[in-house]
Amino acid sequence: MTKGKRNQKEAGYEIKTFPVPFTLEVFKENISISTNNLSLTSKEIIIKKAINFHSQGNITEAARYYQHLINQGFKDHKIFNDYGVILKALGKLKKAELYICKAIEINPDFAEAHYSLGNILRDQKKLKNAEISTRKAIELKPSFAEAHYSLGNILRDQKKLRNAEISTRKAIELKPGF
Repeated sequence: MTKGKRNQKEAGYEIKTFPVPFTLEVFKENISISTNNLSLTSKEIIIKKAINFHSQGNITEAARYYQHLINQGFKDHKIFNDYGVILKALGKLKKAELYICKAIEINPDFAEAHYSLGNILRDQKKLKNAEISTRKAIELKPSFAEAHYSLGNILRDQKKLRNAEISTRKAIELKPGF
């Protein structure tokens, strides 16, 4: 354990990591973005920092970078989705829903955004709409084990236990040990 992590642990901080739903390889274009509070010069660097903060569990800083990209007019479905996921983690479900819906508006075929929306709707107890969104994610990406598992949970919440079991078994089939 590094000295910094040890000091954080001793101070009562808990370090959490979160998966980031996409990799940096998808961003090849290097466009300068003027920044006020951030001393970065290219969107690729800003995206990389946002992803790094997100994956390290520093969602406050990640949110700041994602919001900066959005404020600068950067319209990428993955950025909107990731920012929505962070907002969900912060308990800001309505705002998270808006950003996820924007990701879907930008790219209606982005399965991860439909999955994210399904999770947000489930947390809001909008189970029918959560089911629709999650089924759309599975339709777009049939091998999406997490979406099958989430659908199983949504169906269980709706007392559709046989279908819930089928979805959960499908998730395990796709990702053994899940």
